[in-house]
Amino acid sequence: MNLSQNSLVNQSFKIVDLTHPLSSHIPTWNGSCGFCLEIKKDYDKMFRVQQIKMHAGLGTHMDAPSHRIPGGNSIAEIPLEQLIVPACVIDVSAQADADYEVSIEDIENYEKEYGKIPQSSLVIAYTGWSRYWSCSDAYRNVDGKGQMHFPAFSATSAQWLLRRDVAGIAIDTLSPDCLDQTFPVHKTILGAGKYIIENIANCSQIPPHGSLVMALPLRAQEATESPVRIACLIPFPKTCEKSH
Repeated sequence: MNLSQNSLVNQSFKIVDLTHPLSSHIPTWNGSCGFCLEIKKDYDKMFRVQQIKMHAGLGTHMDAPSHRIPGGNSIAEIPLEQLIVPACVIDVSAQADADYEVSIEDIENYEKEYGKIPQSSLVIAYTGWSRYWSCSDAYRNVDGKGQMHFPAFSATSAQWLLRRDVAGIAIDTLSPDCLDQTFPVHKTILGAGKYIIENIANCSQIPPHGSLVMALPLRAQEATESPVRIACLIPFPKTCEKSH
């Protein structure tokens, strides 16, 4: 993109970053440190050269179908046109407690207010849980029996969304599955060839509909998961020019 094209984008859209920065302090599924950025050479050798060590499914990241389904598409095989799609934000932040699950009723209420969820869109559950991101213990919220508690999708809502042929789903928690350790939402969504994005940020800054998301993972062959940089492009209202 040349300078004039970049200016056109900035004039046409507000851009919101939905990505948490990666660091050694971020919450992870098992609670251990999963990210390390190590300096291998420094400026005394002319260039600072770093090495990244991490699990593929850390921070704001994408699960490909092959993460759960043998023979499913890998990260590199997800079509680009499925990664730049309309965003539908289902806001349940007012009622979502630690064991809340996005329901069919939540989705139906969304459609009553904003219209039918478009085909090949990304359905984002905004639960408000990302407010705990800076505190791993609160974000993971583990009880005395070792069970984590955070908002998720219900298995039936995941099945319902397939009727809309969505590109994928996203949520501002560690996973769209929580209490049911058979991971039915993963099985449903990934089993249908869709993808899942976990640990998204800044949902409060994007509208329920009318925006575009660009979710771009590393194009790593055979990868089942990948960190993703996801940005939301929100169109500025068009102004009417006066005729002379």
